[in-house]
Amino acid sequence: MKVICTQPHDAERDKLATELAGLRADVKSLKSERDETAERNRLRDQIEELKREKATLTEDNARKIRETEHKTGLLKVKQEHEVANARRETELSVREENLKADKRRFADEMEFQRKHLQGEVDRIDGVLKAILERLPVIDVALSGDAAPRSSSARSSSRKAAGD
Repeated sequence: MKVICTQPHDAERDKLATELAGLRADVKSLKSERDETAERNRLRDQIEELKREKATLTEDNARKIRETEHKTGLLKVKQEHEVANARRETELSVREENLKADKRRFADEMEFQRKHLQGEVDRIDGVLKAILERLPVIDVALSGDAAPRSSSARSSSRKAAGD
C-alpha cells in the first residue's frame, strides 16, 4: 500500500485553487476591461461620427444662411432698382403732363394773339376805310387842271377799291 500524503497535496491543491480563483478574477477583470475598452472605442467612434454630422449640419446651415443673405441682397437691389425706376417714370409722366400743359397754354396764347391781332387789323382797316371815305377822290389828268370827281364816280371807284 502506498501511503499518500494528503497534506502536501491538499496544500498544493489549495494553492492551485487560490491561483485559479485569482486567474478567474483576472480573466473576469480583463473581460470587463475589454468590454469597457470596446464601449469606450464605440463611444469614441460615435463621438467622431457626431462631430462629422455636426460639421456637415453647420456647413449646410452656414450655406443656407449665405444663400438667404445673397437672396436678400438681390431682393434689396431689385427693390432699389424698382424704386428708382418708379421715381424716373413718375418724373417722366410729370414732365410729359407739364409739356402738354405748356403746349395747351402756348396754343391758347397763340389763339389769343391771333384774335387780338385780327381785332387790331380789323380796327385799323375800319379806321383806314373811314379815312379813305372822308378823303376826296381826285382825278388827275396829265394835261390840264385837277378837278374833283362827281359823287357817282366816287362811289363806283370806292366799290372797286373795296373789292
